[in-house]
Amino acid sequence: MKVLSFETPSKINLFLRVLGKRGDGYHEILTEMVMISLSDRMTVRTGDGGERSDSLTLSGRAIDGVPDDNLVLKAFRLFREASSGSLGSPKSRPVFVADLEKRIPVGAGLGGGSGNAAGALWAANSLSGSPLNREALETLAGKLGSDVPFFLGSPHSAAFGRGERIRPLPPFSDRIVLVWNPGFTVSTRDVYQKLDAKPVPLLTEGECIHRINSLLSDGFRKNDLERVTIDMHPVLGKAKGCLQGGGAEFALMSGSGPSFFGIFSEIQAAERVRQEIVEHLGGWAGVFHTLDSSPFAP
Repeated sequence: MKVLSFETPSKINLFLRVLGKRGDGYHEILTEMVMISLSDRMTVRTGDGGERSDSLTLSGRAIDGVPDDNLVLKAFRLFREASSGSLGSPKSRPVFVADLEKRIPVGAGLGGGSGNAAGALWAANSLSGSPLNREALETLAGKLGSDVPFFLGSPHSAAFGRGERIRPLPPFSDRIVLVWNPGFTVSTRDVYQKLDAKPVPLLTEGECIHRINSLLSDGFRKNDLERVTIDMHPVLGKAKGCLQGGGAEFALMSGSGPSFFGIFSEIQAAERVRQEIVEHLGGWAGVFHTLDSSPFAP
């Protein structure tokens, strides 16, 4: 029996620009992401012979939905299908047993589930002798969700397309990040539908990279989904005001929300605002830092 234990990080979006709605129903986006130290804890082992199928045990924060629909189990199934030619006969293919302690708020715009899926793919491949190369793993990750490929690579990256096409960026300086979550979720689908984006043709990789570079050079710090989500839940606007009023260098919603974050230069200021925002608005808040490496990078 082989065992791996590791952290699966979360992320924040330092900007998110929605260019429009594509013909395939997805939205064309440009975004800058960085991983942060807020993480879940996962242990994955190969079965000892008594298990006939993959399994997942959850603890910590509750997750809604059918267990078999969890991205961790989907990742195991997808990995086995993709690597079947390298794993021998069906009887000799490994069964994976995972324990996941959820600490990242669920449905929060922080990529917790995507990080779990990336970790499951990485662990399954590592425990199986690495039959799939990095490119193959990233292709599988893109089938699981738009954010999943990001967690397999550079902790500071730009993404485009529907968010699954990743371009590594130079290391992001270590920063203090205060994350606040209101304790409820929002539907990503609803947020994008309420955005009422205009149709846009598919852009080439060169066009996307050019636009991303322009946004980076301009120091662009905006999330095009923020106003829609705040209109749905006005308390989110109050949270952004608390972060800005408390001295954050900038405050922004992550992904489609509802989590907000502020970047601080001093941990004392971040801790003070963390206490104030929970006292005044409720929810949950924590102080973390940006990561300079991914646990799943080559």
